[in-house]
Amino acid sequence: MFDFIITPQDFGAKADGEANDTKAIQSALNEAAETGKTCFFPRGIYRTEELIIPDCIEVNAQPTWSYSLNGKTVIIPADENQRCVFNVSNSVGTTIHGIEIDGRHFGKCIHGIYMNRAEHTIKAEHSLRIDTCEVRNCTGDGIHTEGGWAVSVRKSQCIRNDGYGMYLDGCDAFIVDNWFSANGKAGFGGDTWNSAVNFTSNRIEWNRECGVRLSASMRFNLTGNYFDRSYGPALIIEAASNHHKRLDKIHTVMPFAITVTGNNFVRSGKEAEEKSDMDCHIFMHKAAGITICANTFSVWKDDGRNGRISPCYGIIIDECADCVIADNVMLPGAVCELIHDNGGNGGSMIIKDNAGAVVPKKARSIQDPFTPVHFMSEGGAEWYKDELKGEGNE
Repeated sequence: MFDFIITPQDFGAKADGEANDTKAIQSALNEAAETGKTCFFPRGIYRTEELIIPDCIEVNAQPTWSYSLNGKTVIIPADENQRCVFNVSNSVGTTIHGIEIDGRHFGKCIHGIYMNRAEHTIKAEHSLRIDTCEVRNCTGDGIHTEGGWAVSVRKSQCIRNDGYGMYLDGCDAFIVDNWFSANGKAGFGGDTWNSAVNFTSNRIEWNRECGVRLSASMRFNLTGNYFDRSYGPALIIEAASNHHKRLDKIHTVMPFAITVTGNNFVRSGKEAEEKSDMDCHIFMHKAAGITICANTFSVWKDDGRNGRISPCYGIIIDECADCVIADNVMLPGAVCELIHDNGGNGGSMIIKDNAGAVVPKKARSIQDPFTPVHFMSEGGAEWYKDELKGEGNE
């Protein structure tokens, strides 16, 4: 092997999916940290208990995974009681590239990649880079960060985990060009404070609670993402209880300074209670300073034209203040109502220039896809001609 690479096989790893390779892998990781070499995983199935990933190393494998199938290099958990597969709590300046973790729905609450700031002894920005990795089938979260500080996740996939695809409690994150698919909770987000995040060009689909959950979040940019068939809302922006360290008390934190621009929201609310607050593309509760502009919203059914047409509502607003919802296109953006206001708002709320229409009652029972192109070409949408203006649309 190249003299700048160390492998778990150098320390006796079998990579046959049967032997416990924990000791060999941890020895390789520690040696990489000591020597400055890369820890490279050759092809194989590595069965391991919790691994402590040192700081300032590169962990590498050939990224051969695909959306539905395992790749040639897979890391699986060995102990049903272990907390995680990779523990990166103290991994400052570390890169994880091309790794595939398959939890195989084994154990009780095993996270794929795990970070806890309480275990962070170096007290510096993590500057952790997770690149071109896949984390699937974990009984916990795919990627779980508590107190993450300066984290980048790019070109990776978190799919079919029982918890979140990626759980974020932290700040200064770049989440770019990823898949968050079919996870048991939200595809991305958390239930506590997080801040200063760029969430860009991701695909968030078929997650059971919602697509993205921003609870007590602030200073987010959600730009150019594709949200598809969330079981609840595609996006939840909500207030949450949080512990104020300086005051040492629990208080409610409103999300604020969040920009939602240039995203595509499709067929949200798959299994939400019909006409409930969760039957929508976006649900906002006690949020302030939110901008929702230049997005597109549309209804649909499941693949194969199964399931119900959803969602009932486009955007639901509940006790919000100083928000702008403008210049969005919602065609057809909802079944019942494009923007539904539960009331209790304060400050200045600007809601204007949102183009589109709900699905007319006479069109809700037909089987054609709910897009104007199909309606016009397949002869099932006389109703839509009334919405079109101009000779080019005749």
